[in-house]
Amino acid sequence: MTLSTINVHHFRNIDYAKLALSPHFNFIVGDNGSGKTSLLEAIYMLGHGRAFRHAQSNRIIQHEQPELVLFSEIKNTNQQVHSIGLSKSRNNENKIKIDGDEGFRLADLAKLLPIQLVTPEGFDLLSGGPKYRRAFTDWGCFHHHPEFVQLWNNLKRLFKQRNALLKQAHSYKQLLPWDKEIAPLAEKISQIRADYLQHIFPQIIQTCRDFLPEYQLNCQYYQGWDHGINYSEQLQKQYDRDKLLNYTTLGPHKADIKLRIDNIPVEDLLSRGQLKLMMCALRLSQGEYYSKQNSQSCIYLIDDFASELDHNKRDLLAKRLKLANSQVFITAVNQDQITHMIDENDKIFHIKSGIIS
Repeated sequence: MTLSTINVHHFRNIDYAKLALSPHFNFIVGDNGSGKTSLLEAIYMLGHGRAFRHAQSNRIIQHEQPELVLFSEIKNTNQQVHSIGLSKSRNNENKIKIDGDEGFRLADLAKLLPIQLVTPEGFDLLSGGPKYRRAFTDWGCFHHHPEFVQLWNNLKRLFKQRNALLKQAHSYKQLLPWDKEIAPLAEKISQIRADYLQHIFPQIIQTCRDFLPEYQLNCQYYQGWDHGINYSEQLQKQYDRDKLLNYTTLGPHKADIKLRIDNIPVEDLLSRGQLKLMMCALRLSQGEYYSKQNSQSCIYLIDDFASELDHNKRDLLAKRLKLANSQVFITAVNQDQITHMIDENDKIFHIKSGIIS
């Protein structure tokens, strides 16, 4: 899918904007605080139902306005046009329309608009806690395994009930009925994640080699408990510790991806610029794998393209993005940073105080 138009109403400092977009590269140029990132965030919100900087509605709906409204026309690979719309009120209520019909969920938007995001804050994917790498993994599981979301939601519900029971239980026998439901779900979720990562790890390693040829990346999946141990046995074995903490300490909610070079965590070895390239390598690899499997491309949002990267690294990333043959949105403080990337089919938007031209 590509966005052919987007309408933005009352989103942060953008009162109203209606843009006709390029299916290739779209550059948004403006000073810091002008609204560049807000436009990216509006696009992201169309595909996720939430902003990437703040989750609270009051932080993203324009002052004194009751709601924000986003609307877009999108085209699929057969050039069929669909319309999607999202409104969010101050009480965080979402209303979603697809082709004029209501009653859709945020997951339906996410299926239509697969989006990969690169921001200056995105280093958390490499240097932050495991939840960021689980989110990366689960994005792929969501798009490649239709049953994953329901399985994961069911497991989270059961974990919540188990954790509540841990506060009251006097013996493990009281938890056994819950654990008989939890264990097969946990094993299934872990297997879906492992299968997905097994397919994408070679692509990540190769892309990192293209971007950083001086390093050999090693990727490993940690499922959240020791490999080779039945999860039912693990739950029983951990009962005393779980009871002490009133929390299920091991399981799919503790899964992680270990990224190392020469057995050293990448965040301890690489410079900021190298980490940004590696972060982009992960996002590109995931997006490219999605495109191969689904015969449609991802949308890439890259905020502050030039930050942390010298001219050669920018060229390297720009060429790879061009080869992806996807719709790309890039923000920059000045046009000099992106002039070498612009083709005749691309579009440049200038933004000042929330007004886009």
